[in-house]
Amino acid sequence: MKQSGSEPNFIGFEEAFKLAHANVPLLSEELRPTHEALGRITSRPIPARVDSPSVDASLKDGYAVRSVDVATATPSSSIELRLVGSVGAGGSTLMELVPGAAIRILSGAVIPRGADAVLAEEFAVNEGDIVKVFADAHSGRNILTRGTDVNAGETLVQSSEKLTPAKVGILVAGGVTEVWVYRRPRVGLLATGDEVLLLDRPMDEGKVYASNIALQEAWLCSLGLDCMTGVCGDSSAQIISYINSMLSDLDVLVTSGGAWTGDRDLIAKAMDQLGWRPIFHRVRMGPGKAVRMGLLHGKPIFCLPGGPPSNEMAFFMIVLPALLRMSGCDKPPFPKFYGRLTQEISGQLDWTQFIHCSVLTQDSEFRVVPLNMTRRLSAMSRTQAIVKIPEGIERLDSRTVVPFTMVDGEYF
Repeated sequence: MKQSGSEPNFIGFEEAFKLAHANVPLLSEELRPTHEALGRITSRPIPARVDSPSVDASLKDGYAVRSVDVATATPSSSIELRLVGSVGAGGSTLMELVPGAAIRILSGAVIPRGADAVLAEEFAVNEGDIVKVFADAHSGRNILTRGTDVNAGETLVQSSEKLTPAKVGILVAGGVTEVWVYRRPRVGLLATGDEVLLLDRPMDEGKVYASNIALQEAWLCSLGLDCMTGVCGDSSAQIISYINSMLSDLDVLVTSGGAWTGDRDLIAKAMDQLGWRPIFHRVRMGPGKAVRMGLLHGKPIFCLPGGPPSNEMAFFMIVLPALLRMSGCDKPPFPKFYGRLTQEISGQLDWTQFIHCSVLTQDSEFRVVPLNMTRRLSAMSRTQAIVKIPEGIERLDSRTVVPFTMVDGEYF
């Protein structure tokens, strides 16, 4: 049975979310090679260093001409020009066109001095030393002028922007070899409990493998964040030792298990002994109510419950957004869509409830299917979407169109 939201020290989910964001530090900036900065958040505006293209260049294969020389050319009344040379991309920039002549030019090649247009090759016939022209070409035709794509000095990417493949492409076009970006947090993942094992240990009766931190590590790796993992038993001294050791090399610590108030819930006791500054504990959210957060030596520590659905939901909804905030990103880690519920879902009026769902596409819309959580890990492995029932709403009827968070990478 859920704890009542009226119990002391419980706060609402939205308040917990805001507190987490307000109390994580924005990390320092670092200089990274442009080709290694994909997905990073810029800490400064980035100007172009060079023009692109660096010269006036041809947009097509054809002939560099003077527009005045071909002004009267038509399909029925051709004009003959002397062919005096050719130039390809990366070729000579010293060629000069004289009146009554044409130069064979390929796409990307520099426009010869004296030429002010490129006649596409389909409007001319090459007869050796002569080119017969059957169409005019006004001044500037088929010419990409210097700096059309990128002007040296112009800001290509603003501060606090995520570097997408397209942005990396334009930075390289602008000659930018290095960029200032916010550092990504180094995250520690610590599971507690005498029954918890890392995968490299043999299974014993009564033990479980640390699937919580495996899931967390997988998500962090998918987002490009480095992490360190560890498992310790139900010993306050051991927990304190692990925390001190891990936190010295990390920016943030996420623990799993022992986050409530039972006899073996030792994380809170260890945090108090270490002298942390608590930010919140007990959130009116289900699953995930036992999540707590505090600061130790200025570094955030998130203490998550050990139950897999509670652990996962607290990680998705509170921890991941806060970790991204530390690296300069204020956008949520997962996209939101709208879909129609296939059946009624319910929560508790004074709580925020999160529902694990799968997603179908039917009649050109998403159909959101709530999952039976009896077999927790199996249901979690099939979860594609999460529907939030906010505080103040107890039930959402079947066929209601609802927003949902898509956590299936195949959809984004």
